[in-house]
Parts: sequence; C-alpha cells; structure tokens
Amino acid sequence: MRHDLDKIAYLHELGFADPVKLITSFPETAGLASDNVRRKIVDLRDLGFADPVKMITYFPQILGLGIDNIRGRIADLRGLGFSDPVKMVTLNPSILGLGIDNIRGRITDLRELGFNDPVKMVTSSPTILGLAIDNIRGRIADLRELGFNDPVKMVTLRPAILGYARERVLICGRIVMRLEERTDNMLGRLIKESRAVIDAVGVAQPRTWSDVRAVIVVAKRRAAKTAEG
Repeated sequence: MRHDLDKIAYLHELGFADPVKLITSFPETAGLASDNVRRKIVDLRDLGFADPVKMITYFPQILGLGIDNIRGRIADLRGLGFSDPVKMVTLNPSILGLGIDNIRGRITDLRELGFNDPVKMVTSSPTILGLAIDNIRGRIADLRELGFNDPVKMVTLRPAILGYARERVLICGRIVMRLEERTDNMLGRLIKESRAVIDAVGVAQPRTWSDVRAVIVVAKRRAAKTAEG
C-alpha cells in the first residue's frame, strides 16, 4: 500500500493530474520504476514532443514502448511521406500503438476508395488511422445515399466527418438535404454543434441555411440560460 501511495505521489510530482486514472488505464505503470517514467518523459521531449505528460495521459501505453521503437515509428512515418510525424503523433498518440504495415495498408485502402492524397488527409485528421476501413467505406456510402454528389471530395475537405457517429452524420445530412439551397460545407458546419443544438434544428425543420443559423443561435442561448441555473 505504501509503495502504491509513493508511486501515485511521484506521478503527481511529474505532472500527471490523475495518477490513479493513469494506473487504472495502464496497470503496468504501477510496476515501472519511477526513474523509468521520468526518463520516458525526458526521452519524448528530446524527440521533439512538447508535452510528454499530456501524451502519456491520453495514451498511457506509451510507457510500455521502448524509446527506440518510438524513434523508429517516427522514421517510418516520415518514410511514408508524413512531413511532421512528431506533430501527427502529438495529435493522436495512439498512432504509436499501430503497426507500420497497418498504417501503410490504410493509406493504400484510402487511395483505392478514391482519395488522391491519403497522406494529406491523415495529416489533417490523424484519428483516421484508428478507423476501420469498412466504417470509412460505409460513411461514404451513407453520404451518397443521403444525396451528396461527391462524398469523397466532402471527406477530403473535411476528414473529421469520418470520426463522428453514424447517427449524427445521418441526422445532419438529412437536415442539409432538406434545405432549398445547400452546399457540402453546410454539413461540416452543422455536425460540429452539440447534439442538443442539432436536435433543435431537426425539430424546427428549417428550409434555408439562414433559418438553420437562427435556430442554432436560439438553441445556444437557451442552453446557456439553463446552465446558469
């Protein structure tokens, strides 16, 4: 028990806001020597990562990876055409847990789906690497079935669309497709709103984008008043 308390205190000193959660997420942390954790933070900083503590908090499994493996993964990503692997991993540390063959395969899969520059897409939204290719294929099919003419172009311009739940995409897509005049950009703007706001827009059944924006403003004001009590 004393050892556990000492480890929690030490992790807290290193900058981890919630050491207990860290250990719960990656139990192996409890068995690591304190100096090893400190060394991993120093090594990550030497590789160019500005906030190793934040990275480890997001993806605790980093503590179980050898620094040579991490260095090698950065080199592999650069070899695949990513100009700034450090920034890419900073945005999505879980990339370090993916095999390089899986990453290479995902780039090939995206190209086969019609994306001309998968590397640019992944650079913009690194979380794509964690999505199943069948889900990406299904998302494109959903957008096409909703009536959007060029889903591949839509996703190319706004890769984050792939990361939203299917239900949210369908709801927002139907709202946009009911508008008298619409653009693909409208889906990308609406889908970022909270679910409460999106539902309010859906209930209002707006016919123009101006109407959509008006409903959004009212819904946000109502939410703010509710939050104030």
